[in-house]
Amino acid sequence: MELGPIFRALLRNRSRFWLITLEIALTLAVSVNCFVILQRERDRLLRPSGLDEANQIVVATEPWSEEFADDAFLDLQREEDLRRLRALPGVRAVTAMNQIPISRAGSGTGRKAEGADQSESVFVGYFYVADDALETLGVELREGRGFEPGDFPTREEEDAGDVVRNVLLTADVADRLYPEGALGKVIQNDGGEVSNVVVGVIEQMHNSWPTSTAADRAMLLPGRPGHRTLMRYLIRTEPGQVDPVFSRVEEELLAANTERVVTVQTMTEVKNRTYRVSRAMITVLVGVMILLGIVTGLGIIGLTAFSVTERTRQIGTRRALGAGRFDILRYFLLENWMVTGFGLVLGLGLTFGLNYLLVQAADAPKVGGELVVLVMAGLWLLGQLAALAPALRATRIAPVAATRTI
Repeated sequence: MELGPIFRALLRNRSRFWLITLEIALTLAVSVNCFVILQRERDRLLRPSGLDEANQIVVATEPWSEEFADDAFLDLQREEDLRRLRALPGVRAVTAMNQIPISRAGSGTGRKAEGADQSESVFVGYFYVADDALETLGVELREGRGFEPGDFPTREEEDAGDVVRNVLLTADVADRLYPEGALGKVIQNDGGEVSNVVVGVIEQMHNSWPTSTAADRAMLLPGRPGHRTLMRYLIRTEPGQVDPVFSRVEEELLAANTERVVTVQTMTEVKNRTYRVSRAMITVLVGVMILLGIVTGLGIIGLTAFSVTERTRQIGTRRALGAGRFDILRYFLLENWMVTGFGLVLGLGLTFGLNYLLVQAADAPKVGGELVVLVMAGLWLLGQLAALAPALRATRIAPVAATRTI
């Protein structure tokens, strides 16, 4: 075997050997850790929200008229807006909401089981909604029912402040508060002053912060969403009708009242804005991994090419002594295999060390053994492919080269 001579030859060229070995080790460490972060961001992007995002339109109106300061006028305007939006061709359902899911801007509170200690409270993103909320959101009801007309308190009851609202919880919240079943149970705020009765459990729905660990914890409350400076509506269209409906929303609402600014977005646009940091991070991480792969590949090509040029007489001598083309090719590929192997072994320690620092400092995911093996195999293959062209050039060196002076 040629392992001994190859190893001794590498030791005679320590600087080149350690340089490429360190480069391979760093490439492994950075690539693996980039990949686990990329996987986390990709999983966030692809995680279902429970909403019918592709067929939803988000509308915000910002009134400036003093008339909107009157609660009675505000209620009438909301009902008129809902009536007009529901009448548009292609609209499936419409509701009013105080906040919009997956928008990064919302309201949150704590809720605990009745009589439980405050330490057992669960953070919940909440939404005040008008009627037709479930149909508009497109969420699936696991058990119980949606809101009925009697669930919506009157203006007088709201002003009194002692109304016990029926609420809908997502399964994530319901199962945390009442593992044995939350339907019909009472939940309270942290201090126990506010009580709600659970009348329905939603299978899944993201709140306003889809990238957080509490993304699936949401609560719907019946109410009169909106105030004198901002009113929001969520529209759900029939499949394929987003664009036709979108083009008519602003005109329809301004026809009802011109003293306001109307902003219309698709839910897809809202989600893209929410995840723009994740998308940018994915792009950067992919770019870093590609750049590292190119630089490492070029480094291996350069090292092997220099080695071939430096050993032209030696190769010619071996050919003159009977070594075939395959023997020469095997020698350089085996040399590269050893260099890559040393680099990957060194890179294992760097990979887990870097991952430990990232987990502690940036809450990065932990590296799995399967991923490390896959990236190591990829880098080993990259090393062999990068060394192949210079090694093939070495096989074309004729025995007569041994007689030439370099």
